[in-house]
This record gives sequence, structure tokens and C-alpha cells, in this order.
Amino acid sequence: MKIIEIKALRGPNYWSNYRKKLIVMKLDLEEMEQRPTNTIDGFLERLEAMIPSMRSHRCSKNHAGGFFERVKEGTWMGHVIEHIALEIQTIAGMECGFGRTRGTGTDGVYNVVFSYMEEKVGLYAAKASVDIAQALIDGVDYDLDADITEMRKIRENTRFGPSTGSIVDEAIARDIPYIRLNGESLVQLGYGVNQVRFRATMTDRTSSIAVDLASNKDETKRMLQEAAIPVARVCAYLKNLK
Repeated sequence: MKIIEIKALRGPNYWSNYRKKLIVMKLDLEEMEQRPTNTIDGFLERLEAMIPSMRSHRCSKNHAGGFFERVKEGTWMGHVIEHIALEIQTIAGMECGFGRTRGTGTDGVYNVVFSYMEEKVGLYAAKASVDIAQALIDGVDYDLDADITEMRKIRENTRFGPSTGSIVDEAIARDIPYIRLNGESLVQLGYGVNQVRFRATMTDRTSSIAVDLASNKDETKRMLQEAAIPVARVCAYLKNLK
């Protein structure tokens, strides 16, 4: 099997009406196009042993264990890779549940689509899921724990800080879409004329004067006091330490 292309989608797309964060991997199954899962000796048993939590996947059967039933009956490897990519992210603490696999019109080449929470983790999961599937096909050992550990490390290194994270969590709870615009804390909420960009607790609607004032603690306190708003006073002892 060969990965042709991997893309991370961050906004409205034609794969889903309301899921904005998707990985799209174009995958060439090569010789596996002629080998559905029910023709691979021991594949289901090895899959169940490596990732038993996939029993919760309902798939088109619409009940727990449905995906394993599909594997037993015979399904194509792109479909299996889609489910593996979702499950290893979930095991790593980033629950993801949407996926679909569709042909591209070229024999043996499929678009494997699945959701992600952290983009870099999703990209890692795409590549890892292909390696895992290949190991299951070949019946060789695979260190799944190493992948899970690495995905958790990536998440910790890229996740939002407490202020930005709290705002994003509330946006998710209110079904407000968001896009991370850089590797740090610059985030866009919404799209088009309704979009708002912010970093930590400061939005693009905050004026430069407000930023300058907020950066000067003494001036901020003076203005608050003039507005009859109580502020903490610095004792004389602390002033003498300056």
C-alpha cells in the first residue's frame, strides 16, 4: 500500500455538512485491492488482539461489534485503515468518531477520510494506521504503545494554553467552528463576516490603545481608581524594593 497524499481540512468541505476538521488521505491499495479482509488468514484475530477497543465501533451494522463483523465478512483495507486511525486517536485521549472511505474513480485508489482534534496528531495517525494495517496483514509484531505515546506527546506540545483552550472549549460546546491559524494561540472563531480572531484573551476587536493601557499596570490601576473601581494597593515596603 502507498500513501499518495495527505491533507488536513480546517473548514467547510464536501465530505461532511458539519464536521470541519478532517484528514483526507489518498491511498493506493496496490495488490490489496484484490485481497479483502476475509481472504487474509488470521487478520481479524490479530486486529482484535491488537486493538480490542474497536469492538465499540458500530459501522454500518449499527451495533457494537459491527465493524468486526464487516471485517469477518470481508471489507477493503482502506475501510480498516479509516477505523484504525479513529481508534488510535481515541486511545491517545482525543475521541474521534467520524470517517468514510470512498473510491476516487481510479482502480485501487481511495480517499480515506477521518476526523481529528489536533491536526498534527491526525496527520500522524494517518501514516501510523497504514503501518499498523500492513503489520496486521503480514502477521508481524507492531509497537502500538509507541504510537499512542507519541501522539500524546504531540498533543501536549501543540495543545492550547489555559486561556485559549477555555475559549475554544466553550466555542465547541456552542457549536461554533474554530480554526487554529498558527502553531501557537492565534485562533479564528466562525467564518466570513461573522469571524472573530483572538490570541489568549485578546481579540481582533481590542484596540491598540486598550492593549497599551493593559500592558501598563500603574496606568491601569490609576484609571480604575478614577472610575471608583477598587484595586489592590502596593504597600510602601514593596515600593522600596524597586
